[in-house]
Amino acid sequence: MGFLLKATLMLLVVACVAWPGYAQDRAAVVEEIRSTYEQLDYGGAETKARRALATYTDFTVEQLVEIHTLLGLVTFTLNKPEEARRQFEAALSLREDLELDPLFTSPKILTFFEEVKSAWEARQSGSVEPVGTIQYVQLEDLRAGAAMRSLILPGWGQHYKGETKKGWILMGLWGATASGTVAAHLFRQRALDRYNDTTEPGLFDRRFNTLNTWHKVRNNLALATLGIWIYSYVDALLFRAPFNPARRRNLVVLPTPAPGYARVSLRLRF
Repeated sequence: MGFLLKATLMLLVVACVAWPGYAQDRAAVVEEIRSTYEQLDYGGAETKARRALATYTDFTVEQLVEIHTLLGLVTFTLNKPEEARRQFEAALSLREDLELDPLFTSPKILTFFEEVKSAWEARQSGSVEPVGTIQYVQLEDLRAGAAMRSLILPGWGQHYKGETKKGWILMGLWGATASGTVAAHLFRQRALDRYNDTTEPGLFDRRFNTLNTWHKVRNNLALATLGIWIYSYVDALLFRAPFNPARRRNLVVLPTPAPGYARVSLRLRF
């Protein structure tokens, strides 16, 4: 049991530190794109930015704003104004008050960006017919809150994320195994008392076997209870909630296509 407890604590520590480390890794990707752009390696910066956007759900809103902005700067410099327009508009869809730093941006790019922003604002107000672009729906990342709830009661975090069926299953399994553990412990205790009170030699083996059976049942049920609790916590912490348009905030993003383009990928990760 000591080894099992140590393994459980180690697993929880790994689960808790995995997410911050992963976030730092994503920040390093953005920094690498920015550094490549500042070194005037526009082709390399474009490649890295597009590779990052292929896994856009891994990034925060601010990171995506910067990637799209850098890609807009790169593609405009590479004489791809329409692509630059799409990237700037994608960034504006995430942060409408986006501004470029005039100290580090050429007047030509600043003028182009202001034109794109004015056109974007006009479309958002409805005064201009929308055209094809990349837009984002901003969703709340529920994993931290879900993990805290599953830490208290397995299945509660899944309910919080909208995975009702999974939540009921985990809650039911944990409740059944936890109550079974308590019941088996009571039966084991009674068997232990009867074994200790035995005075007839012929009853020793039979009562010991009964004690041993309940001991194993209790321990196995306890392991199952612990396993369900760990699974519920890790599942709530690591896997995103199903898409729910009623929840929209600023941590997880999913693109939606607009008219004028053949395909825009939409991915939901559970």
